[in-house]
Amino acid sequence: MMGKRKNSRDYGLNADCEPKGAPKAIPLSETTRVAPVDILECPNCKCTDLMEIQVEVSNPVLSGGGGVGYYIGCPACPYASPMLAVANTQSGAEKGMEA
Repeated sequence: MMGKRKNSRDYGLNADCEPKGAPKAIPLSETTRVAPVDILECPNCKCTDLMEIQVEVSNPVLSGGGGVGYYIGCPACPYASPMLAVANTQSGAEKGMEA
């Protein structure tokens, strides 16, 4: 079950994810994702300028406690698809941090 949402734009967030920092929006036409996107227009307002949203998240379920969340959002209305959260794959040493 998804937790309570603060506003309608929070729909894309996984219930256990907490965003860290500002999200980055990339037009779907410019994204480098290889997965096919079958959403060509917003199901709410029919806008065709959908964006891929990327946001750093903390989540105790993800390896390392955090990662990056990806979802599709509409710049014209509150529509957001469910989020896919991916764990960080680099260790602290690989990131240039002391272990």
